[in-house]
Amino acid sequence: MKKIIVLLGIFISVFAFAQQDPEAKIILDKLSEKTKSYQNIQTEFKIDYKNIKDNTHNSSKGSITIEGQKYRLNFMGSESFFDGQTLWSYMEEVNEVNISEPDQNEKDIFSNPQDIFTIYDKDFKYQLIDQHNENGVSKAIIDLYPYDIDEDYSRLRIEINTNNYQLLSVTIFGKDGSHYIIRFYNYKTNLELEHTYFTFDTSDYPNVEVIDMRW
Repeated sequence: MKKIIVLLGIFISVFAFAQQDPEAKIILDKLSEKTKSYQNIQTEFKIDYKNIKDNTHNSSKGSITIEGQKYRLNFMGSESFFDGQTLWSYMEEVNEVNISEPDQNEKDIFSNPQDIFTIYDKDFKYQLIDQHNENGVSKAIIDLYPYDIDEDYSRLRIEINTNNYQLLSVTIFGKDGSHYIIRFYNYKTNLELEHTYFTFDTSDYPNVEVIDMRW
């Protein structure tokens, strides 16, 4: 599970020779500005995995709610709650919750999945690949290339709805022949959430086993 979640947020690639594209920057800046204007964002997502070397394929679905540095993530039978400092990772199958305090300086999405819609703000070169209309939706496709050439992935391609500047999809191209396509849908923003929404309450999970990993 950790590997998949990490892939939700590591927007990575090579092509060190690529130059910054001013048209792409305009679109990315608008996407960032729009995203940061919301009090919170909730969206569902689907991940399609394909390995072109061994011809394998699988799909998984999940959902995430983000508010500032807080998030709540449902994915592959696990639910994660992060209140900005403490992370509770609940595994329904075994009725167990692990408590930790992740390093906020980590760049991977497992430690900081709240960065999923803004991680493109830094550490990448970018290039506008295409703009077109599809079923009344104006779309832009931008490739992102990381400055760090030692990453395990060669390129990230993002698809943006430029009518409302929402992220539609992310395609991650692995150097090992693996491709991950993450599609976002059913966006909701500025929801009225309880102040406890991003914390785990053991009273809601009878007989849950608590494993505190902070010590």
